Amino acid sequence: MGCIRKTDQGGWRVDFRDQTGARHRATFETRREAETALSDFRRHISQGTFVAAKEVPRFRQVADEWFTGKREHRPSTQAQWQAHIDHHLLPHIGNLRLDQISVSVIEKLRDTLRRRGLSPQTVNKVLTTATAIFKLAVRRNYWTSNAAMSAERLRVTTAELAEDGSRPVRDATRPVRTEEVLSPEELRRLVAAAEPGFYRTLFLTASLTGMRHDELLALRWSDIDLQAGKIFVRRSLSWARLKDESGPARPRFYEPKTKSGIRTLPVPPELLSALRVWKLQCPKGELDLVFPAPTGAPTHRSNVLRYGLYRALRRGGLRRVDMHSLRHSFASALIIAGAPVTEVQYLLGHSSPQTTLKVYSHWFTSTQSDSVHRLSRTLAGNFGHFLDTLDGSRGSAGAGQPSEVLDFTREILAPPAGLEPTAPGLGILCSIHLS
Repeated sequence: MGCIRKTDQGGWRVDFRDQTGARHRATFETRREAETALSDFRRHISQGTFVAAKEVPRFRQVADEWFTGKREHRPSTQAQWQAHIDHHLLPHIGNLRLDQISVSVIEKLRDTLRRRGLSPQTVNKVLTTATAIFKLAVRRNYWTSNAAMSAERLRVTTAELAEDGSRPVRDATRPVRTEEVLSPEELRRLVAAAEPGFYRTLFLTASLTGMRHDELLALRWSDIDLQAGKIFVRRSLSWARLKDESGPARPRFYEPKTKSGIRTLPVPPELLSALRVWKLQCPKGELDLVFPAPTGAPTHRSNVLRYGLYRALRRGGLRRVDMHSLRHSFASALIIAGAPVTEVQYLLGHSSPQTTLKVYSHWFTSTQSDSVHRLSRTLAGNFGHFLDTLDGSRGSAGAGQPSEVLDFTREILAPPAGLEPTAPGLGILCSIHLS
């Protein structure tokens, strides 16, 4: 199925026929390289996966074919993939055939991107896009292996910054840092400092529901049941521009990415009151949005940050955070209040409890409940007659008396007097409402 001969120029030529009977030749500098190549050729021929070098497409062609098949994805997702391809992949490996792209080539690309100032998170995402492109090539028999999949990824640390001092692109599953979270007292100061009406109601809604920024801006009055005290999360708003799209970006509405994103949220009485007042002042529009621009059209998220959030943070004497921090603040407060991870997962719209545990790992590991004491009191109640016989001991340390620390914790976490939270865990947040 092939032979190796030395050439007049001192190299080594492999001569063989593929599974179709077509003849192929390839020249190598050493006999060992030729033997290794012939072994690989024979293996692929026996498996029916051999592809002649002249038939292997260039990475640029496969990348274009891969991206063409992604037109149904959200514009924001398409824009991210397009940036990976146009700015990072094509300039380095776009003109190489797939058989010329080895693991070594991919890892050198990885190191080059890192030296140019890209964060480890961004570099790894670029490699993930390259991996997806190679998967298409393997699936369609353009090539036989996925060099990008085998390349080692960079280690990502939660506090790492890019070389220009900026934070890396947000990773939805990375653990949240404490500086990204506002305490209930800080949330109260933020809402108090916000401009009354649109911004104050928006920030209060974000802080008491944990909704994503784009979910809030896509919310319609028909999604709110003011009588039952419920909000139905059904869509999100995107302003991302599609490839080759000219003119100003236009708003687009999409369903949540996963089924868990479609959810029904409880609304505390304080928020219901604020929403009722805001509904009377809210600009009218065809879309019936809860938080529209003054014309009734969708609001751009950058305007919310520039004219609403950042100004309120400055007036309140608070550190600079973004709208997503209000979501993190909501979740962390629930966890501190002892809400089960499954409740937090549902309210946030996470696809699994594992995502919630990973993102808020710091708060879960640092929060202690009185579960052991409750178990001890239960056992003491069932077996008190037995425990009393143990040298006069009353059982586990103070089984009938909760510790002073726990009493203090319960006092801190208790909801305001007369308030019955709509759902467990929301009580601690309701105190940020302003009359």
